[in-house]
Amino acid sequence: MDKEKAERIIKIYNWVRYIILVVFLTFVFVALCKAQTTHDFGMWISAGVEKKLSADWNAGIGTELRTKHKREYIDRWKLDIHSMYRIHQHFKLGAAYEFHIKNQATGSETISLQHHRFMADVVPAMSAGGWLHLSLRERYQYTYRMARHDIDASHEHHLRSRIKAVIATPELKWEPFASAEVFNNMGERFAIDEIRLTAGTGYRFSPHHSVNIGYMLNLKKSTGSPDKMLHVLTTEYICNL
Repeated sequence: MDKEKAERIIKIYNWVRYIILVVFLTFVFVALCKAQTTHDFGMWISAGVEKKLSADWNAGIGTELRTKHKREYIDRWKLDIHSMYRIHQHFKLGAAYEFHIKNQATGSETISLQHHRFMADVVPAMSAGGWLHLSLRERYQYTYRMARHDIDASHEHHLRSRIKAVIATPELKWEPFASAEVFNNMGERFAIDEIRLTAGTGYRFSPHHSVNIGYMLNLKKSTGSPDKMLHVLTTEYICNL
């Protein structure tokens, strides 16, 4: 690669970083203006192992711990297994199973509720210039909450739509990203009951080890509109076998 072309790529790379930041901050500003919210802060800490089974097929396992109430309260713990298969250069299919335990306050006590969750993904993706990677993930999600004490079992069906942009090249270890995700409740005529806006960066220590660090604005519905705001610091470690 000649020097002039390299300088042009770096200049475009910097411009796209600023554009992604402006778009993300616009989303945050609109959300803050519209939402009559309660605010909280938490952390989502996760780790996973990925294994490439073939040129087009990979699988993995992961775990995650979530906190809220200014990090003082353990909200949820999960364990999942997942797989993704590329059927075309710009098209992937995925599936996952997740078991998680969520703490729920009921009066003066906190009850740990067990959930089983199944997910199926359709992911069209494209690249621009070999460094800007765009994807639109449509996820069907079914969640079964097991009954406990006086809390009945429940079933939930969601369609989760996420658009994501990642800047990545073989020469760069840093991989900035931004995404916006909407949860549509299929049991309530596709009403939006959660929105997630995320921005951050990944860093590759080596071909086998990487981390992702980001900030997420998580809006949840409690009284007809997304009015519960959680500011989340996300950290994720990934080991590629």
